Amino acid sequence: MRWFGSGEDSGGERLWRAYLEADHVRFIVEERLREAEEERAEIRKRLLGSDVVPVLRESLRAGRGSLAVLNLLREVGADRPDVVHALLPELYECCLSINKPGIWGREVVRTLAASVALHDELAPLVDRTLRDEVSDVFAMRALVMLLDDLDDLDDIGATALLARWRRAVLASPDVDVREIAEEYPVADGADAPAAADGD
Repeated sequence: MRWFGSGEDSGGERLWRAYLEADHVRFIVEERLREAEEERAEIRKRLLGSDVVPVLRESLRAGRGSLAVLNLLREVGADRPDVVHALLPELYECCLSINKPGIWGREVVRTLAASVALHDELAPLVDRTLRDEVSDVFAMRALVMLLDDLDDLDDIGATALLARWRRAVLASPDVDVREIAEEYPVADGADAPAAADGD
């Protein structure tokens, strides 16, 4: 008869020691994470106090660290609309993706649009996309997601841009692009004639 604790350890004892070790490692990791978060917050504060826009613009244009830039803007965009606004052309390019850069980019632009009127700056960017990429199903889908997000903010300018998007998409030579229009039915007054856009 083998008594508890005699000879080889019981399975329970081994598992208990393993648990204690894992719990200790978790504590160390959580403490290091807390320290890293504090360090990151301090560096972020200093970064935003510097001339950060050119650095962030270059990252977005080059595509190196662009997700880090977008994540930073997601975190601080509501408090620093000036930084986000200065990067609007680069953010718009991110928004034309249907992947994570597009999702995050649209989130950042939507936050900005809640406090800043963007129509005058977005209109030429949208027009260029509708001219140059109207056969790109991914770009057209991503663009309408952005415009639909802005339209949900009751942005009259976004409604006009949606009408332009719809006309361009319906005239696209690509059947897959034309079919996207069916997913975004016309709201009352949204399909006004081109002259009503005011350009």
